[in-house]
Formats: sequence, structure tokens, C-alpha cells
Amino acid sequence: MKVESSLDLRYNIAAMYIAILREDIATPEQAFAILEEKGIKTAYTDEDVEDMTKLYEQGLCYEEIGRIYGLSKYTIRRRIERYRKKDLTDGNLKRSTRKIYR
Repeated sequence: MKVESSLDLRYNIAAMYIAILREDIATPEQAFAILEEKGIKTAYTDEDVEDMTKLYEQGLCYEEIGRIYGLSKYTIRRRIERYRKKDLTDGNLKRSTRKIYR
């Protein structure tokens, strides 16, 4: 069992304050990136896009998902479409019954 030091707690609290106070921060990872002076995360993994796709299939609109990830609704739509096409060609993803509106 790992015990957090007071420095770890301060680091986590600082990230929380950044996430609360900055409007351009949408995820904890982005707040920690600011603390580590790496800048806001702009590259998203396939896992992130898979999560975006799941959120969309659960009924969230592109704009709502965009607010979560700090991206425009157009970017979200494009990433989901590319992800689905890639997985459909690989045979890993079944077609969603929900239509994508352009």
C-alpha cells in the first residue's frame, strides 16, 4: 500500500484548483500537464476516441462531448467517424444503430 506524502497531496490539490479555475481545462490529465509544464493535452489516444464514441452512443451530443474534452463538436464528430471507419475495416467494431448527422 502506497502512502501519499504531503507533497503528493499538495500536487493533487494544485491540479484540482487549476481544473476549477481554468476554463480551458476539461480533464484531470490536462491539469497535471499544466503543473508539469507540458501544456494542455492536444493528442488523444484511440482509447480516448473510443470513450468519445461510447458517450455519443449513450446519447450525448457532439457539443457535450466536446465540452468534456475541450474540443469543438466538429472535431469530435470527425474523430468518431475516423475511429469507426478504422475499426470497421479491421473488423473490430460492430456498426452502431445510431446515425451520425452531418
